[in-house]
Amino acid sequence: MDVVMEGNLDESLEDNIICAIAKVLDEIVKETDIIESPIQTVFHTNKKPQITIYKYIERIKTYCYCSNECFVLALIYIDRVQKKNQDVVINSFCVHRFLLACILISIKYNDDDYYKNDYYARVGGVAIQELNTLEQELLKLLDYELFVSQKKYYYYKEKLMKYAKL
Repeated sequence: MDVVMEGNLDESLEDNIICAIAKVLDEIVKETDIIESPIQTVFHTNKKPQITIYKYIERIKTYCYCSNECFVLALIYIDRVQKKNQDVVINSFCVHRFLLACILISIKYNDDDYYKNDYYARVGGVAIQELNTLEQELLKLLDYELFVSQKKYYYYKEKLMKYAKL
């Protein structure tokens, strides 16, 4: 019985982290939507997706069967993109695609098992060619630096857990 309770507690904490990631991205988008983006990237669309960031993350979590660490890594990658590329503005016209590409890369880098890109494209609601382009562009924006130290990972995870409790 204790094991089940611990499992539920762990699931609840992980769900809270997912919710916290969505909140963080929502806050970023609220701030950046008022800024005119200096450049349009392959991640930008002509209109905002109808699905909320939280629902999009939930969809990815439900169908991609990746480890929970991948979501934290995806947020770290988004943060890195912003730090390395000051002219790239992550707003509501591109956040979903950045998120999908970051999760895809984190799955491939971190998890032992993963699907082909066409599966992730269907889950994310984009064409396979588009996802391949997003993946390539993201790797360039990150300078192919995918490694995240344990210290940095746990720093982000701890911040997200604290944020989730707010």
